Amino acid sequence: MYDQDIVHGGFFDNFDYYYRIKEVFKDCHVGWKCITSYKRKDVLAVLKEKYDVDPKVFKDIEVIRHGINQFHRNPLKIDVLICATNSAMYWFLHNGNIQVAKSYIGLADWKDIHPRQNKYYPNHYILGDERIYNYDGYNFKPYRKKILFDKYIKRELSEPKYDYMMNLSLVERRFPKEWIMDMLEFFGYPEKKFAGYVGSKNKDYYSYFNDMESIDEVIPPFDDFMGMFKNFIYLPYKDGTDATPRLIPECVFFDKGIEYWDKGINMKSGGYWRYQDTMKDFNGLWLKKDDEIMEYIEKCLSL
Repeated sequence: MYDQDIVHGGFFDNFDYYYRIKEVFKDCHVGWKCITSYKRKDVLAVLKEKYDVDPKVFKDIEVIRHGINQFHRNPLKIDVLICATNSAMYWFLHNGNIQVAKSYIGLADWKDIHPRQNKYYPNHYILGDERIYNYDGYNFKPYRKKILFDKYIKRELSEPKYDYMMNLSLVERRFPKEWIMDMLEFFGYPEKKFAGYVGSKNKDYYSYFNDMESIDEVIPPFDDFMGMFKNFIYLPYKDGTDATPRLIPECVFFDKGIEYWDKGINMKSGGYWRYQDTMKDFNGLWLKKDDEIMEYIEKCLSL
């Protein structure tokens, strides 16, 4: 089940790194605090559907409901705090003072660094794509975010209904109708069948799809998202802040065609570089035990 409202790229990013780090650092207590509106049993159901892992790994996952201010404000008595989405750290720092005993590692996916970050985390590393980010004045290291593909369940998919699926979710993907029509015609509209994955935020903006032939609005949740289409057209955020989208390499993993369309958009977004990396070195995006993040964790633990 894929539900945009609570299960998103950052959710899976955090599990990927939690699992691999827990696997490598067996002598440390490695846990994951997952903040979501879902209950723990629902979170675990989503993970079990996607990953083939030992169920023992789930016992150290703590599911915390949205709105628990005490969690945001109380210090966390741990040695290394790792955020697979640095935007989550920005959110934490903006809502209160959470601190770690020694250090912090964040995987950059947000255009800004919170001004409190150096104050509360003097010993830290920010890992990210230097082609997108330049966190001047911070301990920033070039890094490509990876995915736990070796633990993915690659089940048989449904017969695709659509030739092309477009990602049109979130307000950052509200493109002019003329721009959308130009893209559709380039990929074979109306002879080809299209779906616009609009999400709840853009269903009204793209409601004109309902009056067109050969194209449907589709809104999650989906039971078999990858089985719905043959090819995926990735459309970037208009402001270029889509950092490391998972769907691009995931399409390659599930043997789907992948296209990148940014005609008329001068800014090279994170999605553009993710597409380039996927096409040139897909295997380099697999999160492995010897990933360089392990070296940074070792350095933090030695402080």
